[in-house]
Amino acid sequence: MNLEISVNDYLLAWYLLYGASLSKEIDKFKRTLYLKYKKEYNFCYKDRSEIIKYGKDFIPDNDILYNAVISSNLFKSLKKETIKHKNNITKMWEASNEEINVYVRDVLRIAFPRVINVYIVHPRLEIGEYQNDFKSIIWGSEKDKYDVLIMLLTIVTRGLLSEKVDYKENKEIVDAIVELAIINEIGAKLSQKPSYDLGSEILKIIKRQIYPYWLMYLGYTDKETLLNKMINDRIGFDLEKYPIDKNIKKLNIETFTSFCIKNSNRILKLNNIMKMERTEEIEIL
Repeated sequence: MNLEISVNDYLLAWYLLYGASLSKEIDKFKRTLYLKYKKEYNFCYKDRSEIIKYGKDFIPDNDILYNAVISSNLFKSLKKETIKHKNNITKMWEASNEEINVYVRDVLRIAFPRVINVYIVHPRLEIGEYQNDFKSIIWGSEKDKYDVLIMLLTIVTRGLLSEKVDYKENKEIVDAIVELAIINEIGAKLSQKPSYDLGSEILKIIKRQIYPYWLMYLGYTDKETLLNKMINDRIGFDLEKYPIDKNIKKLNIETFTSFCIKNSNRILKLNNIMKMERTEEIEIL
């Protein structure tokens, strides 16, 4: 997997025109353009998917509005900040990409697109999404002060899984597995410290229900290594209630997700949830 990280003038201009207004100055700028170029303003709204699809080769059907935006001092100022944002992400990726690719192969076991285009927009826009059709990420977030690479990998993995399973119907299970894989397991490998306490509070219970099967997926197949892993992750369960299934370790992240969805009535047990809510540190399933 390789990330092609770039700033696209047309996409940045599109978000300046149609995205959230980041300031009163931007709001005034947009209103002025709308009054002056009303026809073009309505016409260019459809361009977003085409810009993502063609990237640097995109040619607008009508460039009057784009030229007005791109030639403005406001755009030049926002682009300067966006390029700084892009350079920070590029530096982090170049420092960690080989290590991340090893962990992706070991933990996820699926083929990622050879190249994923990452289009950087202004960080204050708080945008993070994966376009399945074009194998592209749109990213602009001040969360870069945390681990942006983990966030990008989360976005891509969720997007790939949503192509294989009914994401809307099984959103909580898919999101829980993505967190276990990316934020918790790969995150722990990258940071060299326990990371299983990180993630969404909403997904905490369902993740701990899946956790025994997740360890089998990772290849923990004897009681001693399972116990050591539980202690390290600070999540426990009664080993006697979860017979080891060595076939689970043969799955990849897609087939493991399908397995969890298919067996959700058995995996997600209400009485286990109640037990977890009554404990504090090491939860016993």
